[in-house]
Amino acid sequence: MTLTKPQLRIEMKARRAAMSADEVTCASDIIRQHVLDLEQLREARSVFTYVSIHNEPDTRNLIRDLLALGKRVSVPRIDSDGLMQAHLITALDDLTPGTPGSPGTPDQFNLPVPPSDSPLDTNPGVTLVPGLAFTDSGHRLGMGGGYYDRFLTQPPDTVAIGLCYNWQIIDHLPAETHDQPVNKLVTDARVLSCFG
Repeated sequence: MTLTKPQLRIEMKARRAAMSADEVTCASDIIRQHVLDLEQLREARSVFTYVSIHNEPDTRNLIRDLLALGKRVSVPRIDSDGLMQAHLITALDDLTPGTPGSPGTPDQFNLPVPPSDSPLDTNPGVTLVPGLAFTDSGHRLGMGGGYYDRFLTQPPDTVAIGLCYNWQIIDHLPAETHDQPVNKLVTDARVLSCFG
């Protein structure tokens, strides 16, 4: 039986929540090194990345590495129209804890957010995308808000790279017309080219 998106979200969130801190750290270190080794990452002047929460592959050390390499780094903030925008940061200390209903973060996600007056990156060279599950063709199951699907239709030149644990790659996902696939997948076991 094929699971629906809501059923898959429940299953994948539960499996991710069951990971130990050591498992997350070990896998995240491998993913980070794979990302830093990517030609697209080395050539990009700017990188838009999520800020990890809830046992997602860690991006905080990756953000530190990118800043140390002299990359322009931006992270998500939701504007008053409900659209996700890439706000530039100079350090993780620029972020403030998000709480449900606070400006810049959707009600259902407690995401750390950059200041509202931080500059925008309107065309990042690389976008690092979170997900609960992916297929090896680049289709993605997100949290259900559609923020990345909408964002990825805007900057036409960005290379979308999904970060996930290898077990999060599954055979099939229910696809909808608005779903935006990623170009590459980086896991703790492999790097896959999807749609370029």
